[in-house]
Amino acid sequence: MRFLFIGTLILAILACNSSPQPVREPQAVPASASAQPPVQHLRTQGTVFVRPDGSPFEWRGISAFALLEQIAHGRSAEAEAYLTWAASQRVTVVRVLVMAQHLFQLSPADGRTALPRLLELAAARNLHVEIVALADTGSMPVEFEPHVKEVGAVAARYPNSLVEIANEPAHPTQDVKLHRADSLILLASLVPEAVPVAFGSAEYGDDFAAGDYATYHFPRDTGDEGWGHVRKLTSGASLVERWHKPVVSDEPIGAAAQFVAGRRDDDPRRFAAAALMTRFAGLQPTFHYEGGLLAKQPAGRERDALAAWSAALDIFNEARVSSDGTFLADDRVSSIAEVRGARAAVARATDREVWLLILDPGAAHSVVWKAPWRAEGEWQVPGARVMRAMLEARRP
Repeated sequence: MRFLFIGTLILAILACNSSPQPVREPQAVPASASAQPPVQHLRTQGTVFVRPDGSPFEWRGISAFALLEQIAHGRSAEAEAYLTWAASQRVTVVRVLVMAQHLFQLSPADGRTALPRLLELAAARNLHVEIVALADTGSMPVEFEPHVKEVGAVAARYPNSLVEIANEPAHPTQDVKLHRADSLILLASLVPEAVPVAFGSAEYGDDFAAGDYATYHFPRDTGDEGWGHVRKLTSGASLVERWHKPVVSDEPIGAAAQFVAGRRDDDPRRFAAAALMTRFAGLQPTFHYEGGLLAKQPAGRERDALAAWSAALDIFNEARVSSDGTFLADDRVSSIAEVRGARAAVARATDREVWLLILDPGAAHSVVWKAPWRAEGEWQVPGARVMRAMLEARRP
């Protein structure tokens, strides 16, 4: 399906440009490999990921940018220890950079060489790897097409891989060629069909969301007494509805030892609330933190933030919030319940059930359900409360 969609986009681009552009061709299969069963990856089903057998896949991502750098530079033991720890935290996806210049030094060639080993180590721990192929390209020379093609070829051999073509493609640290969505379309066409592909964070425009799934870096707003970034996640619901594919909140505000306005947060309550808001909005959650830039295990406030984030995802699952429900915010929430004494409230609703998410509930906050809804259960973590209501049975 991706081939047909990308082909349509490429034809549209060709109609607007005089210079010819390469069109994705089916990958040739070596004769020696023809007898082998195809490697089966995650696939998308509507707005979620599923495993090859069709069972649900829960995305619990974490930033671990330097894992390939560790392996490439003789520190595989560090990478193994991190992956073992991540699996113990029920993380399901680690996000890594194949190349870097600013956070650490990793050449594209060294990153590609280390990639198979990382995928093997991750697979042994039931972890998936989101491979970011291009980063810091503004200052690090790389031939885009051969590099992405080789990354894609490696990913195709390992069922636990996904590829994100570029980290923040239109960021000033990236080559200006990546600032154009048509460049990303052509690069994505070099990745074998079976591998799930995202172009890169799509806040630059809808065309950047044209992969199998989309990634998005939501604003790190620390206004509203630090709660701004949590409230900004509500806009994700409209992206999921518009793009109708999985949308990963890949790099939200990160946890750190100290609060840094507009960049880092240190309050575990807000990470719990953000995890719930991410899921209520229909997004796939990734935990971002300062130590993750160098693939270090979180400590102190970072560790506390991760624990709160994880606990919040657990109660989302316990409450069995429907992914098919309609997201409600603002006045649409007030049509089902009156909430007082809290910072904000959103909801997901089906024909027969409603789940209410209350942000930063005060000690004296109150919830009054409006007919025909009747309270059925509640769950709470510091910083947020989830309540469920059922449609009252009509009397004969």
